[in-house]
Amino acid sequence: MTMNPMDDFLYHLHKYMEYTTEMRSSFEHLTEHQQSLILNASPAKQGPEELSQHAYAWHDALYKTMEKK
Repeated sequence: MTMNPMDDFLYHLHKYMEYTTEMRSSFEHLTEHQQSLILNASPAKQGPEELSQHAYAWHDALYKTMEKK
């Protein structure tokens, strides 16, 4: 990790993007029943696809904001 807290956050956000992408890929190989169990256990009733979309949107919006400064 770096000494810069923003760089640390960006590093972890990037890793979160990677993890949600991997989860989405694993999720796609599950049976319908297994997918249902996972979705029903989710607090927001969302699967890895939505998590991945949120992570990418968060990443892109943050970088656009930082580029303007």
